[in-house]
Amino acid sequence: MANFVTLGENGGNHLQMSNGLTSVFIDVLTLAGSKLARTDDEKRLIVWLAEKDQNIVGMGTVGFDIREMPWNTGNLEDNKQFIQNVVEAANNKSDWDKLDYQPNEELLFPALEKFSKMIEKLTAEDVYPNAIADWVNAAEKDDPILNGFPKCEKHGILLTCFGCIFCGANL
Repeated sequence: MANFVTLGENGGNHLQMSNGLTSVFIDVLTLAGSKLARTDDEKRLIVWLAEKDQNIVGMGTVGFDIREMPWNTGNLEDNKQFIQNVVEAANNKSDWDKLDYQPNEELLFPALEKFSKMIEKLTAEDVYPNAIADWVNAAEKDDPILNGFPKCEKHGILLTCFGCIFCGANL
């Protein structure tokens, strides 16, 4: 099974990853992004990505279209630059010492590069207009996105509605 990250339906604007690569991809982006995120916009983007952890959601079920991410179109260029910084930090192995495995760089780095190029192409017109509202409105009252974006005490990453993607710790 595989997961696809797409940017619309234009040919060539997709990233196909095995289940294993998808897990590593989400792990390293979550580690780097949790360390870099300062604003609510940035934290939302990282938590949304972390919620694509297929070890919780299910193998082969976490593909997504970049247009669905909770982008703030009023601040889109800053949001995109943040994600580019996250990809760069992941490429620089930011916090990889927290992983209990060594990522396969030969597979991971090209996936991160492709993702970065897709982010570059994103425009405000591409973004789903209700992405943030739909995601936030679906959240339960104890969801971390509604409670100040707490982090896992052990791993230092932003918690999702499932808890920490590494240890399962909750609020």
